[in-house]
Amino acid sequence: MVRGSARGASTVVGVLLLVGVVVVVGGVVALGALTFLDGTGAPQATATFDYEQTPAGLRMTPGAISTTVSVRLNGRDVARFGPESAGQSVLLPTAPGDRITVVSRDGEQSVLVDRTVEDRSEIGDFIAYYRFDGDNGDTTLVDRSGNDNDGSLEGGPGWNDGSLQFDGTDDSVAVPDLEAPEEGVTEYTIAIRYRQDGGGDAQELVEHIDGDDNWLMTLWDADGDTHRVRFLANKGGGGGCSAGNCIQTEDTISEGEQHVVVGTLDEDELALYVDGRKIGTDDSPGNISMGDLRIGRDSETPGQYFSGEIYEIRLYYTAFDGEEVEVLTGAME
Repeated sequence: MVRGSARGASTVVGVLLLVGVVVVVGGVVALGALTFLDGTGAPQATATFDYEQTPAGLRMTPGAISTTVSVRLNGRDVARFGPESAGQSVLLPTAPGDRITVVSRDGEQSVLVDRTVEDRSEIGDFIAYYRFDGDNGDTTLVDRSGNDNDGSLEGGPGWNDGSLQFDGTDDSVAVPDLEAPEEGVTEYTIAIRYRQDGGGDAQELVEHIDGDDNWLMTLWDADGDTHRVRFLANKGGGGGCSAGNCIQTEDTISEGEQHVVVGTLDEDELALYVDGRKIGTDDSPGNISMGDLRIGRDSETPGQYFSGEIYEIRLYYTAFDGEEVEVLTGAME
């Protein structure tokens, strides 16, 4: 099991106290090492925060706040704290390169925290993290998690300003022999932001396979311009959804729209979420070892190539709960 006790005994990241203190002396504003992002008035607010590492990212807890503030992850509001909020917390599904800011909601809108997350002790328990931010000519999909799970582009998918475009014919990405920081991965979370542009009856968003063990996220054509999402896990081979260990959306999803799909697996349960909403659960097949990853195609069935764009993929070696999936979805949307 992957850090099965990490959820209840996460390592506290040192004494990560970020204190925004503003002093006005002779009409000159001094703001330590912080910068203004939202206003130019003389700031008056102060705040302190503690940060705790969890498998899903950083949990941020205010210690003292003199005014109401907004917490932002990559410019998106994820929480609001006031002077009475001491002891409350917010989960930030932090990944390498993420930016955390805290902005006061008073008339000055001063910035009390502005930091970029880079250290591995400040991010979630990643196996792989892909931002799809390559340039034309790049033939490698870089793994930003630090685990060197880089992928090789096959068939010529095209970079498109923060996404990778798949043509539904022969485009894919191959990640051979996934490397995880620990042995014995028995639970995981796979999260994908994508847009489908139509195509064949079945299209593989992502598949992992190791011998007869595999798990996959597939889009199944519904009526020509809509699809359903299927999350399937097999241990020891055999069967599709009819064999169990499978969840599929009942409602159809329109092509041409961006969506975030999340699948989780632990020793007891398989679960599927679409845009933060839990679709359903099924029995878990148990431990599935790490092996090869294919993005945009099925590794065995001909023709199941994805047509559309993929913007982000996160693979964690821990199973998120509903609250964590909701926050993760918001960060990826």
